[in-house]
Parts: sequence; C-alpha cells; structure tokens
Amino acid sequence: MNMGNMLLYASLLSACSAAVYLFTGRIKISILLIRTAAFTATLSVLLLASAFVFLDFSLFYVWQHSSAELPIFYRLAAILVGQEGTFLIWAWLSLMVVLLYTELHRIHNRTAMITIVYALIGCAFLLVLTIMMTPFRSIFAVGGASLPPTGNGISPELMDILMPLHIFTTFIAYAFALIPAAMSLAYLTKRENMPDSKNFLRLAWLFLSICMISGGIWADRLLGWNGFWQWDPIQAISMAVWLLLTAALHAVVRFNSGEYKKLFPLLCIGTFLGSLYMTLIARSDIFGSIHSFPGTPTWWMIVVFIAIVIVFSFMLALRRGVPEHTTSDSIHIFKPSNTFYFTLLILIMMAFIAFWGPTLYLILGYMGRAIIIPMEFYNILFYPLIVLLSYLIGICMLYGRVNNRTLAYVCIIYFTISIILAVAVPYGTHAVAASHTGSSFEKILGSISVTSYIPVFFFVTGSVIFKIVRDLRVKNKTASIHLNGINLIHVGFVFIVLGAILSTSFATSHNFSYSLAEKGVFKEDGGMVLRFLDFRVEQVGSDWYQIVDVEVIDDKEYTTTAVFLKSRQFGYITRPTVRRGLLSDTQVEFQGSLPHQIELETIEVKVKKQPFASLMWSGCVLMIAGVLLTLSSDVIRRKGWILSYLKFVVNKPVSDIIPLKTKEFKMFIFSIPVVVTIGTVTAIQMYKVLGYLYAFYVILGGVVIVSVIIYLLKCRKS
Repeated sequence: MNMGNMLLYASLLSACSAAVYLFTGRIKISILLIRTAAFTATLSVLLLASAFVFLDFSLFYVWQHSSAELPIFYRLAAILVGQEGTFLIWAWLSLMVVLLYTELHRIHNRTAMITIVYALIGCAFLLVLTIMMTPFRSIFAVGGASLPPTGNGISPELMDILMPLHIFTTFIAYAFALIPAAMSLAYLTKRENMPDSKNFLRLAWLFLSICMISGGIWADRLLGWNGFWQWDPIQAISMAVWLLLTAALHAVVRFNSGEYKKLFPLLCIGTFLGSLYMTLIARSDIFGSIHSFPGTPTWWMIVVFIAIVIVFSFMLALRRGVPEHTTSDSIHIFKPSNTFYFTLLILIMMAFIAFWGPTLYLILGYMGRAIIIPMEFYNILFYPLIVLLSYLIGICMLYGRVNNRTLAYVCIIYFTISIILAVAVPYGTHAVAASHTGSSFEKILGSISVTSYIPVFFFVTGSVIFKIVRDLRVKNKTASIHLNGINLIHVGFVFIVLGAILSTSFATSHNFSYSLAEKGVFKEDGGMVLRFLDFRVEQVGSDWYQIVDVEVIDDKEYTTTAVFLKSRQFGYITRPTVRRGLLSDTQVEFQGSLPHQIELETIEVKVKKQPFASLMWSGCVLMIAGVLLTLSSDVIRRKGWILSYLKFVVNKPVSDIIPLKTKEFKMFIFSIPVVVTIGTVTAIQMYKVLGYLYAFYVILGGVVIVSVIIYLLKCRKS
C-alpha cells in the first residue's frame, strides 16, 4: 500500500471514529479526529498534486491524464479530469466544509452534534468511493507493466482556464450542500430547532451557479456544442439540483414562520442526493456525452446509499411532529404564503422534469431500448412554468408596496399582452418548438411564441426597479444590502431567461464556402459579409492545426481566427472563436478540411449570430452579485462591520486612517505598481476570456476585495 492510500484510509478511520465519539458525547476527541481527517485528506490531495506536477508515471491516474507537454497549470487541473480525482477532491472539500462548520459553530447542543455525525457519514461514504476508485493505484499493478516514459495527457478541448473553474466549483457546491442535508436529518431526528442553514444553501447555490455559467461560456466558445445549453443529461441534472436549491432558499423563509416543516428539510436532503445522482448519471456509461465517464464499479454503492437516505428521510419526515402554521392573517391571493407556495410548486415541477428526462433515458438504456430525449422535451414543458414563475417574482416584488387592486390590474394587463403575443404571432415564427412532433398537447405548447416573455421581462424589471428605489430608503444599511441583493438575483433571473430566449430563438447561421484561390474575396449571406484572408496548416508535436483567418463585416468590422485540430490521440476538434458584444455574440467556426477536401481546395466556414446574448451574461453577473450581497449582509450583521467602519472613518482624522509615516504605508506605496501590473495583466486575460464587459466586473470586484482586505488589516491593528 502506497502513501496516498494510507492517507485515505487514515482519513476514513478518523472520520468514522469522530462520528462514533461524537455520538457518545466525547466532543473534544471527536473535534481532534475531524481535524485529523481533514488534515490527512489534504495531505493526500497535495501528494496527488505533486505527482501530477513532477510527472510520477508510476501512478496509473497520473500517466492517464498528465504529460510533460502540459504546462504546470494544466497538470494540476488534470486532477479533475478523471473520476478518481474528482472523488478525492469531493471528499476532501466535504471534510473541509465539515471542519469549517465545526470550528465556526462549535457543538453546543444535541442537534448540532447529530448534524456533524450525519455530515461525517456523508464524508465517510465519499472517502469509501475514493478508496474504491483510488487515484493512487500503481501502474505496476498490471502484470508485466513497466514505467512509461511519457504520459497520455488530456484532450486539447479541456485545456482552457474555464475547465478547472467549471469542475472545481461543482464540487465546492456539492460540499456545501452536505451541511444543510445533515442539518435537515438532525432536525427530523430530534424535532428541535433547526440550525440556520441559509448561508450554506447560498454558498452551494452560488458555486453551482458559477459552475453552470462557466460551463455555458466554455461550451459556447470552445467545445463547439453549437450553443451554451444543449440539455445534455448532466446539464439537465445540474439544472434540477439548482432548482431544488432555489426552492430550498425560498422555503427557508417560510420555514422560519412555521411553514414547510417537512418540505424544507426534504428539499435540503434532495439537493445533496441530487449531487450523488448527478455523479451516477455521469458514470452510467450510457450517455454519449462529454460529461460521461466509463462505467464505474461504485455505481451500485451510490444507488444503495441514495436509496437508504431517501427511505430514512421519509421515515423521519412521516413521524408526527410540530404542526405547520402561517403567521399571515391576510386572505388576499397575493399574500406571501400563497406566492411562496406556488413558487415552490413550480420550482419542484421544473426540477422533476429535469430529473425525469435523463432518468428515463437511463432506465430504457439499461433495458436495451435506447432513445433520444430531444431539447424540445424540456423547452416545451419548461416555458409555461418559467412564464408563471417570472410573474410570481414581479408580484412578490410589488406586494405590500402598492395597492392590491392596482397590483391585480397591472398583472392582468401584462398577462393579457403575453397571451396575445403567445397565440397571435404566426405559427412557427419564433415558437418554443414548432418543429416538434408529439402529442397534441405538446404541439400546442410548442407553438407558443417566445415573444410572449417580453411583457414578463418588463413587468419583473419594472417591479424590481420600483422595489430597489424603495429599499434604498431603508435606514438599516445591512437590511438594505440584503434586500437589494435579493432584488439583483430576481432581476438577473429574468435577464438570463430573456437573453437565452432571444439568443437562441432569433439566432441566425450563415455558411460560406471558399476555394484557396479566393483570398481577399467578399461573400454575403443573409446580411452577414465575410472575407477570406488566409488558410494555413501547422504542426505542433504530433498534432496538426488547420487555421483560417477571416474578416467579419456585420455591425462592425473585425478580424478573427478559427482553428480545426487533428489530434493524434483525441481525434478531430473544432475551436470556434466567439466575439461578444452588447447587441450580439458572433461565433465563427471552421469545420475543418479532410485531406481530399484540401486537395479540392475547399474551405467551409460557419458564422452564427446570437442576438442579445449579453442580456444573459449580464443576468449571470447580476445573480452572482446579488447572492454575494446577501451573504455579505449576513456577515456584516453578525460582525457589525458597517457600524465599525463608519465610526472608524468619521471619528478619526486622515492622518490616523492613513498613517503616512508608518512602515505599512511605505509597503503599501511600494505595492501599488505591483498591484497595477498584476491588475493590468489580469484585465487583459479576462478580456480575452470573457470580453470587456465582464472583465470590467471582475476588475471592479477585485478592487472591492482589496479595499475590504486593507480595511480589515487596519481595523485589526487598531
């Protein structure tokens, strides 16, 4: 047994022992064991990372996913490429989150104790999966094997900065989802007050959102998926988990008012089980997807664990407990208890639809009846629910701030306009899924025009702006930050929906065919003009790159390059280039030329224009900013940072706030050019990756973070 496996076994033993000691009430030794489990898991991750960096090909996992040609950054990122490494990272992050919860909240009552026990059971299960699929398996375990001189490496498709961001944030979200699930099981067990799980739910929601956003950007501009969202099975399951997290964040508001005493804990448990189910789907070896791994021997363990937790949770939930009640005396249809109920109902229905598609595929696949779940299946069922959900958002934003009769009239007007647009627009013109052939019900829903969402967008946006203006008047600044964070989340949601609708339903594709002799020739297709500049073939190692330079003339003129790669190991790979703008995103894709086509001197270029995609990406930024504000408001409320900051700034002269003659100030002055240089380089890289609008948001966020750090260091010294 090598050192890596020894560390994993030590971590598993420590986690199990901590759970046992904790259950028997021996708190001090259990905390020490939790720290030991986290420490040994951290050492195992560092050991694997060093093996990837220094190319220890004696480990099969390192040989499979690393090579000397990879830069060090991608050697480290390659840890996340295979299922063995992802199990290890997941288990490690879960232990770190459990340790964080233990250190921050301590163990002050029986419910907190049981919470950590359940969380440690989840960590132990993940460690068992890691040990079963160990990333530390020696290559010499194969009979007659010898130390290979070089590694297999990773696909060029994965060599992107968004790859580790996309995968790592996924498992951070899974790790944070473990704590609310454990809290819920502890609450259903003891029926005492449930610990506050809002921030863990928010963090899980935040990182899962970043995962989905980064994956969408990556797919849209690099993987050649023909769009940012294709309802891939893993995309569908991740959407379902995200919807369950969203439902839990809404249910917790009414849970504190005495409602959803069983539903809210079950939603929290469902989010963690959803992450396990997503792992099962990814490792089913049935789906022909980039997310799919070869079949794994641990699949039956995941199924059994999910089944046990489901049965155990429902047994606890069905016990007689505290009756639910509502604190609202209002009987108006727009009262919060009603709007929250329908919001939860819609979110759960949407989550079920997203779960059901891949599940049906999985079941029929194992029965030998492979089918294809088309995108239209999800779009047809989702669209009416999203419209209703969006109207509920606008109603919630205005309830209590305008007269109920006025609110009813406004809703009726906008809803009527939506219905008119849904049925009055000619059939097949920008419909949800006009080409779908299914039942009569599906055809009716598929014929709905997506322009019907435009009134919804303006209704919600206007409602949120109205609420923001009112919330800015709130004297309690912490409450104002929290409320406006919620406002940004909701307005970001409708921005994303409208941007996704417009950028897909109104997208246009333009195909251009050139011969090699037509360099400098302009061609036009549907208002899009393209000029062929150059074609060249380059060899990098054993791989061949076909590179096309073109000039695109649309709203603006610009030159871009598209690449088609023939990899010796990984086959043909298309690398389209994407130019993002305020009015539209433009993707230029070179399909590549096979040898006989090159002999015929034929070059095929496809240009796809996605109008108003910037609405979607801006909505993503608004949602992320909103959840960060809600998290920061809670931290500020607990620590009183705003009051201390105001007192610190207002009551002290400038010479005290900025000590000009101190060593710290001289170091600060010296660090300014370093920070400016790093910031400039970061800005350039972010511009290349995301575009100027998003680079601005990143730089702005960096300035805020640096400012907060400087303030906290100064306060600490004071």
